[in-house]
Amino acid sequence: MLRVELEKSFEENKIEAIISESPQTRLWYTNIQTSDGYLVIEPNKAYLFVDGRYIEYATKNSRNAEVILLEKDVLATFLAKKNYKNIGVEKDYLKLGTFDIFKSILPKANFIELLAQKFRIKKDEDEIAKIQEACLISLQAFEEIKKVLRIGMTELEASNKLGYLMRLFGAEKESFETIIAFGANAAEPHHHPTNKKLADGDIVKIDFGAQFEGWASDITRTFFFGKPKAQELIKVLEVVTEAQRLGREAVRPGITTKEIDNICRDYIEKQGYGKFFTHSTGHGVGIDVHELPYVNKVSETTLEEGMVITVEPGIYIEGIGGVRIEDTILVTKEGSRVLSRPEDYK
Repeated sequence: MLRVELEKSFEENKIEAIISESPQTRLWYTNIQTSDGYLVIEPNKAYLFVDGRYIEYATKNSRNAEVILLEKDVLATFLAKKNYKNIGVEKDYLKLGTFDIFKSILPKANFIELLAQKFRIKKDEDEIAKIQEACLISLQAFEEIKKVLRIGMTELEASNKLGYLMRLFGAEKESFETIIAFGANAAEPHHHPTNKKLADGDIVKIDFGAQFEGWASDITRTFFFGKPKAQELIKVLEVVTEAQRLGREAVRPGITTKEIDNICRDYIEKQGYGKFFTHSTGHGVGIDVHELPYVNKVSETTLEEGMVITVEPGIYIEGIGGVRIEDTILVTKEGSRVLSRPEDYK
């Protein structure tokens, strides 16, 4: 866990504590995965509140925080006693009902909205290793699913099989709902798998990722099953493959996320497919499969060592099909490492 951005939030906002209910922040700060609980972070100490279901687990495994059994009025009594005046809350995660509870306990407090994802925008070595393992699990499962694809298999069958394979190879679960699209269905960027059957010559788009110890991967691969039926998609696959290569090879410290987006988008536009590239070029990856920094037309985040992003340009032509290529990429001290292409750095 890197505390730099967290400490900046305390200093810049003059807050005494951050109160969090999000599983993401609990995992990041304490290494504990629970469905419920609260975390109170002060500049030099933190308190983790969990109920009886998790108290033994948290007491044995928590880091960076004192564990407190969450019983009736325990949190309210704790906060009332502390009587914080300036409190940070997570606007990207906080539920309205929870916020009402905080305000009722501390009616005179000043609540400052913070972006919790910003705390973990840069990853430490342990977090990077977990994302790397999530990528390796995903890729291992992908290689196996390619071996069992057959004419007549449905998108749903293939999606379920891929999810099983990722868990078989060590994933806790899928990091998001797997997207598998055959043929013309690949024209939908976020297609939900259906009972459509695979046919010879179909384009196959697979967007997949594993979760390992709470950390995610996000990868997309597109290929033809047999001899291509839609001839235009041969060119489209070539264009997206090159645009994605240009984008991922441009990742390095000092470049902005907007520039990465421009590199991919400009190439696709020059090839005549600009209007078919309908989404952003990427996003950060970590505990959330989509988190900071954004990689799009307007985001001006300057990449720094330890950030992990995706580069995923795509072209989608209704009625014909579509192509997306996506990699999970680590920004290193002098350049980048593509975590989802381990063959590139062996």
